Amino acid sequence: MAIILAIVMVVLIAGGVGGYFLLTGNGSADSAADRPANALPQLWKAPASASARERQDENGLRSMWFNNDDVIYGDSEGVRAYNRKTGKKSWTVETPKGAGEVCAMSKDASYEGVGVVVFDAGGDDCSYVSVVDTDTGRTLWSKNLQDGSGAEHRPRVVVNKKVVAVTIGRTYAGFSVSGANKVWQLTSRGHLCTNSVGLSPQYLAWVSNCPDEKPQTQLKIQDLEYPSIHSKIEGEKRPIEQILSDRPLTLLMLDGSSADPDRYVQTYTKEGKPDHSFKLEGELKDLTFDSRSTYVDDDEQVLVAQYGADKGLAAMDLKTGKLLWKKRGTAATAGVDDPGLIAVTTSPDSGANARNPLLVSIGLRDGKEKVMGTVYDPEHSLPSPDSMSLTWNGIDKTLFVQGEQLSDNRPSVQAFQVPPGRWRG
Repeated sequence: MAIILAIVMVVLIAGGVGGYFLLTGNGSADSAADRPANALPQLWKAPASASARERQDENGLRSMWFNNDDVIYGDSEGVRAYNRKTGKKSWTVETPKGAGEVCAMSKDASYEGVGVVVFDAGGDDCSYVSVVDTDTGRTLWSKNLQDGSGAEHRPRVVVNKKVVAVTIGRTYAGFSVSGANKVWQLTSRGHLCTNSVGLSPQYLAWVSNCPDEKPQTQLKIQDLEYPSIHSKIEGEKRPIEQILSDRPLTLLMLDGSSADPDRYVQTYTKEGKPDHSFKLEGELKDLTFDSRSTYVDDDEQVLVAQYGADKGLAAMDLKTGKLLWKKRGTAATAGVDDPGLIAVTTSPDSGANARNPLLVSIGLRDGKEKVMGTVYDPEHSLPSPDSMSLTWNGIDKTLFVQGEQLSDNRPSVQAFQVPPGRWRG
């Protein structure tokens, strides 16, 4: 979601302390008569803590990280690591002194094993940032970025090899991963500017419209990991709605009236120069870009996003702007694994139904599916795919599902493994 400036600028498994819930390690313990023949083995299931802060936007409490052995969840009670195969708790992140409950996490951890957690600094002010080693749960550093505005913040935090970048309240800044030193801070070009900012692990993209400056409108793209790589594009006035991908850099931009603006998908070269721009019209107008169900493949030049009122999936060719395929029924993506997109769907085209969604692998360009199994819970507590938070671990061929149970509105975390004989690759 865009940030507009008028001035200068999981889950946690809470069933018991240290406890875990191992259900069907071999997938054979369930004796329910309606268990599908292709039900995926459920490795474990655990209750999680509910939170009013939980969202499925880019920095809600639906993030799941991995290290070599664990999957890491966050909820209002904390951020904890659980063994991917057994569900046994490995560690818990320590809450900084003076901080409250967890209210956000970076969507992903860095490849180097660093994640970012945001705690409540008091008064629903989500501004206490902690940088965490995902192998051990040790806090590398913490910093309270409370700005005194008293407003409830919806922070955005990202991390790469070198920089932790944050937008919290009036703070738009980057800090070194190693020592919390501020390495950049965004400031307005003039006194009358309106600005929109997109933030991703690799890029800061910033469109400014400043009647008191020349040029009046400008897009600045800054590589957060390599400061020498940047570009300025004069005359770009379309506000940034969000960054859809880093590779290639792909922006969702708006143009027109604030009530119903036109939307554009804009890509850029590695040098930061404009490449392709496509107006979302016709069938493409039905694309929606939930941050956890949007994927761009650099090699195939394909964008996948949610589609239509039922929140299915569709793919767009980033070389031509054409719709490649679309899927009926509700669906959500879990990740990508050779040779395709991993998704959970209730699409009748796949043979699924609302009660027992399917895990499928989808060809990026042709949309062809292979069903890997039914995502089945004997308590029938799984929500619809669009209400799930999904993560795929390609090493173990394991799907992790976090979502609110339909039976009693209690959230849970579940792990399902794809048997070797059903794997598409």
